[in-house]
Amino acid sequence: MIAFIPCAGLGTRLKPLTDHRPKALVEYQGKPLLVHLIERLQAQGFDRFVLNLHHFAPMLRDFATEYARRQGLQIAFSDESEALLDTGGALTHAYGSGLFAGEEEVLVHNVDVFSDLDLRGFSAAFSAKSPLPAGGTPAGERPAALLSVRRRPSSRYLYADAAGRLRAWRNEKTGQVKGEPISDSFNAFAFSGIHIIKCSLIDEWATAYGTDKPFSVIDAYLNASRHHEILLQEQKDGFWKDMGKIEDFA
Repeated sequence: MIAFIPCAGLGTRLKPLTDHRPKALVEYQGKPLLVHLIERLQAQGFDRFVLNLHHFAPMLRDFATEYARRQGLQIAFSDESEALLDTGGALTHAYGSGLFAGEEEVLVHNVDVFSDLDLRGFSAAFSAKSPLPAGGTPAGERPAALLSVRRRPSSRYLYADAAGRLRAWRNEKTGQVKGEPISDSFNAFAFSGIHIIKCSLIDEWATAYGTDKPFSVIDAYLNASRHHEILLQEQKDGFWKDMGKIEDFA
């Protein structure tokens, strides 16, 4: 399976480390974040990658091209130099550029997330038959997407029903809710920045939102949950860390 690694962001939370380089090339323990992630993905069988580019795009392209040559990897680039497209728009842009051609699904993994999540098991869970119908999705079909989540403090939560299906999102600071009204029976989780999505769903988004406009992948998942099964899988054990702040690099 192919992995899409969002790398286009400005890395504003990591300034001044990102004043002269993209976030993906900020070093931790002697290696860029991108290398840490690709090594973990390689260890679990991934050898094809798509990176989106914006902030210091030529620098990141040159580094990744040389790294791919040395490691014998396939790395393709989705150019967002004209405008940042957010994760949703980044996926449809890469899809519209033919970078997921021939693929049934794509793993999306944030470049600044460190985790020991068993991605083979995560992929197997995604490939399993759906246990319950959701909206217009017949029971027994594969889910349209699987999102890795954890129970941890966060300012924004995803809410799932008892079957693990995405139902709502809430901003704890503002009280804003998207999706369904939140029920007492729902479970709250923080998104881990790791998800698998069917290319058929990306194709639907490309039609609905276009391939050159920014949109939130969470908003798109909430909209899709009306007709497709968008599942949340809790990572109960193991390690997870978002390397999004300066103090994380101390």
